[in-house]
Amino acid sequence: MFSENEITSQKGRNRNLYAHFIGVLSSFVLIGFCANLTDAASVKAAYKYQEIKAISKSLKQRSEQANLEKLVEKSADFVAAHPEYRRVDEVYYLLGNALVQLERVEEGIKSFEIVIKEYPKARYVERCLLDLGLAYDKLGNHDAADGAYQKLIDHPKYGSRSQAKLAKKVLEQNRDERKGELPKPPGMSMNPREWIGKPALDFQVTDLKGEALSLEKYRGQVVLLDFWATWCGPCIAEIPKVKKTYEKYKDQKFQIIGISLDRSTEPLEDYVKKKELEWLHYWDKSRKVSTMYKVRGIPSTFLIDGEGIIRKTNLRGHALEHAVAELVQENLAKLAAKKEDVAPQ
Repeated sequence: MFSENEITSQKGRNRNLYAHFIGVLSSFVLIGFCANLTDAASVKAAYKYQEIKAISKSLKQRSEQANLEKLVEKSADFVAAHPEYRRVDEVYYLLGNALVQLERVEEGIKSFEIVIKEYPKARYVERCLLDLGLAYDKLGNHDAADGAYQKLIDHPKYGSRSQAKLAKKVLEQNRDERKGELPKPPGMSMNPREWIGKPALDFQVTDLKGEALSLEKYRGQVVLLDFWATWCGPCIAEIPKVKKTYEKYKDQKFQIIGISLDRSTEPLEDYVKKKELEWLHYWDKSRKVSTMYKVRGIPSTFLIDGEGIIRKTNLRGHALEHAVAELVQENLAKLAAKKEDVAPQ
């Protein structure tokens, strides 16, 4: 028989063992809970990373401002929320690249520099160094650009790779010719701004009404060459402004030629009729005209003066109406001056 003291002592030991067991069990539960939280956070980060990659991939096919801005927003949120993510250096690179394309070059530079400084062993250091140099060249800061290029060329890991070879090619260029873009092999696409000051390329096609259409036919008028499609969201968003500009200046030697990249004529014809778009339209089925102008993304616009010279590109929103108004006024003044010159004395 156990004495009362022995029974009490045994109960005490049992309580201690039970408390210890509960403590151990609680620790395991807490560890499991934290692990689940970590796993959930990791899954969430991976999902957001894949979302960013999908946007980036779509931009390779068609560079649209709306998607660039979306990429910037999601990438900025990602790097703030997941600074330790294993591919955060790539997200910083995509962020910087998108910012530069949106002409927010200084912000893009900061993004590239974060990778180079904070993640020196990350694989996107290579691309960030090259794009950092290009961004500085875009700003005209060639000394800083040279430093980035040279750092890439001298890099112990990346100095013999393709990005370093591109950096060497950039350094071989005349500094005055460096505008923040890689040298292009013959036949590659042009940045729309490179067309400015060049003669517009003429074409001979048939419009939606079956009538002959060419740029030469409208020499002496200001012409807006507008590459678009009904499936292109940003294009459709611009239509009200384009229509307003046309209606305001159509009687002042101004014409619009819409070059549609739709997959068939049906959606184009239906949209033109529904929205009462009265300017000229051509369905670029074979990509004849868009290939001539090396168009790789829409909407894409070329504003051509009365002498057939491209004066502005990629105009949108209020900038479109302002540029058209300015060029129409200039063109009418030139036509009036010519008329006075040939008038009998």
